[in-house]
Amino acid sequence: MEENVRILVVSTSLNPASKSRGLARAACDPIRAQGASVDWVDLQENPLPFCDGKSSNQDPTALDLRAKVEAADGILLAAPVYNYDVNAAAKNLVELTGRAWTGKVVALAVAAGGQRSGMSPMGLINSLMLDFRCIVLPRYVYATRENYEEDGSPNTDCLERINELSVELLRITRALSQSR
Repeated sequence: MEENVRILVVSTSLNPASKSRGLARAACDPIRAQGASVDWVDLQENPLPFCDGKSSNQDPTALDLRAKVEAADGILLAAPVYNYDVNAAAKNLVELTGRAWTGKVVALAVAAGGQRSGMSPMGLINSLMLDFRCIVLPRYVYATRENYEEDGSPNTDCLERINELSVELLRITRALSQSR
């Protein structure tokens, strides 16, 4: 029998009309369809204090999210790109939950305004790999305005890429879970 893996899907956008939140939501169904359990976190519904390196780590929401990251076998992190980087809320989440990320399999889905920010997630990816020894999927979903319908939902091409990312996240997470 295949071990059930737990995937945490996190939307880090604080924008009510977020396009990256649509990427995160779109990933939930294909993950569930493959038999994994999904835990959903939306930072818009879970406000976090700014990491101050001291008392913010004991914030009840930060403690709850740290426990969710710790319990997950794999994580899909969805973030908007602002100023050629993932948003500050995504980085703040990692800072507040810290070592809970150690050894996790991580997939990223980012939404940006244009084609020129394709390398934007690399700073966060480097931190996850080097600081926490995460296995970060080398291919991530990078979506721009062209990848959305008029209503703001991901278009068919974008949904196909999210599905492929979800399948790969589960494949790698399951393979690593079986080897432990």
